[in-house]
Amino acid sequence: MLSDYVDTMEGAIRGCGVVATHNLNTVQLSPSTGYVEGEIAFIDGSRLVFFEFLRQGATGLDRVKYRYHFMDADNQLVFRYDNAPHHAELAGFPCHKHLPDGVMDGTAPNCGGVLSEIEGRVLGIT
Repeated sequence: MLSDYVDTMEGAIRGCGVVATHNLNTVQLSPSTGYVEGEIAFIDGSRLVFFEFLRQGATGLDRVKYRYHFMDADNQLVFRYDNAPHHAELAGFPCHKHLPDGVMDGTAPNCGGVLSEIEGRVLGIT
């Protein structure tokens, strides 16, 4: 169930030009559920720690829960995407994005999208 998904994730990581090191841990809990977690270090000392809980549904693989926590070289929050159900006031509930100065509405990103955002920051493009 998870192997194709993890292969896509690995491809996004390998394709990101600012990754220094990474590790992934994949756990198949049952024939229809599992999770992927890992940490990626970038060339500027920043880090991304992430977790996705996945379930095989009728229409494909569903991300039931996710968290992408990006920190600078001093371990200070730059941003975190997650779908913890604690900001019901936001239009995209439960998806949202934490920033150092608050929380904003967000959509569920994928690993490649998060890595593109980080790459832009590391390279000073965004």
